[in-house]
Amino acid sequence: MKKILTTALILCAVFAVHAQKSAIHINGGVDVAMPVGDWSDGVGIGYGATVKGLYGISDVGQVGLTLGYLHFGSKEDLGEGNSLSFGVIPILALYRHHFGNLYVEPQIGLSANRSKVTVGGGSDFGFSGSASTTSLGYAAGVGYLIGNIDLSARYQGFSKDGSSSGFAGIRVAYNFSL
Repeated sequence: MKKILTTALILCAVFAVHAQKSAIHINGGVDVAMPVGDWSDGVGIGYGATVKGLYGISDVGQVGLTLGYLHFGSKEDLGEGNSLSFGVIPILALYRHHFGNLYVEPQIGLSANRSKVTVGGGSDFGFSGSASTTSLGYAAGVGYLIGNIDLSARYQGFSKDGSSSGFAGIRVAYNFSL
């Protein structure tokens, strides 16, 4: 009976340690992004929301997935009935490594990008057009956890056919444990 009880206690301890390491978290947040490089010549500040699913693989490491949407408008007023906008949908795999409350987070995956132009939107002679493309998406970030609040900064880019664009972003999120 002692062997069965000892074995049961050891198995419970192993499962308890494993459950702590494999904790699942959902992290939802709001983002503000500033285009950088040539892209910043015509594109203004972006905003949006992202959700991260995180799965603990060790005491200091998590893997996960980032999904979201960020909207960017024209930097300048294009006049009545004219508009220019860009949408970025990141679908990125990530690894998060913790150093206490501080963490680093490289990400890689796909970026679905959409641009839309409208000229003379209210007139009979106006036109509108849009284009979508999928490209390599990547990001590198650093963050800090204050309880369930997640504050982070990152560079996120997308690249296709030798051309790349990107933005510097900040994010405020809330961590939900499952």
